[in-house]
Amino acid sequence: MAFREWHARWWQARVVEPHTLRGDASSIKNHVLPHWADWEMRAVTRMDVQSWIRGLVEKGVGASAIKRAYNLLSSIMRAAVDDDVIAVSPCRNIDLPQIAIKPPQWFTLDQAQSIVDELPAPWRTMCLLGFYTGLRWGELAGLHRHRIDQRRSRLFVVEVNTKSGIKEYPKSSRSRREVPLPPHVLDALERHIHPLDSDALVFTTITKGRAGRRLDDGNWRRQTWWPAIENAHYFDIDGEQLPVPHYPPHSMRHTCASWLVQKGVSLYEVQHLLGHESFQTTQRYAHLQPDAHKAVLGAWERMAVPLTGAA
Repeated sequence: MAFREWHARWWQARVVEPHTLRGDASSIKNHVLPHWADWEMRAVTRMDVQSWIRGLVEKGVGASAIKRAYNLLSSIMRAAVDDDVIAVSPCRNIDLPQIAIKPPQWFTLDQAQSIVDELPAPWRTMCLLGFYTGLRWGELAGLHRHRIDQRRSRLFVVEVNTKSGIKEYPKSSRSRREVPLPPHVLDALERHIHPLDSDALVFTTITKGRAGRRLDDGNWRRQTWWPAIENAHYFDIDGEQLPVPHYPPHSMRHTCASWLVQKGVSLYEVQHLLGHESFQTTQRYAHLQPDAHKAVLGAWERMAVPLTGAA
């Protein structure tokens, strides 16, 4: 059986989210099928797969894109084994390029305030919520009025706004969570939701003639977020006025986590607040903890005779 034939059968049988399907289709079109389409399934060896990976690296394909393409190939081959098309998968012990882990991009309090000041009132409330709850953009844009418990100052993350519409469940089981609201954020939210029906979306379009529609991520960035970022400035410790960093809306989530960790909130609590599936994701903020290097510095201070740079 040719790879392209088995891929077609495998693709038609998949059960995945629409946004995942779109990303996978692009990866397969660009990186998988151009190489493997005409191969006979049982002719593919482990070394053939490793050579394919090396070829992608030499073409300058990014490490994340290579990992996604390899994972798709591996899934295709595992399914072929399960269906007795091949005896064993060639995707075994394959070396992949390392993915560089970028430190989280977050705003200082002054930077965040300057962004909020540049936003129209409804978006100020939305971004206050982003900075103080760490909700993903899709969770903010999918929030319904009845998910806000004003008496207990809580909100519940359930629905998510996606390109395909409102999804009735969040990213993962941990993403479905209860989030506390600071008093000043709850006050702003109560003013915003006062005229809304209980089952209404909290944040919708405000453009005249098109108000009340479900938000689109790309349009919101282009029309709301990036203009505010372009106009926002803050003063550094030397009193110099500077533009705020050109970070995307997701940085509100990083900012929330960073502020909490710097104030001594445990990584465990931050993990549950943000709904991280893996603790390793939360550990990216560990270096911001007030006592992150306390033990190391204490050890150097206890040295009987420290090194000196004096001649």
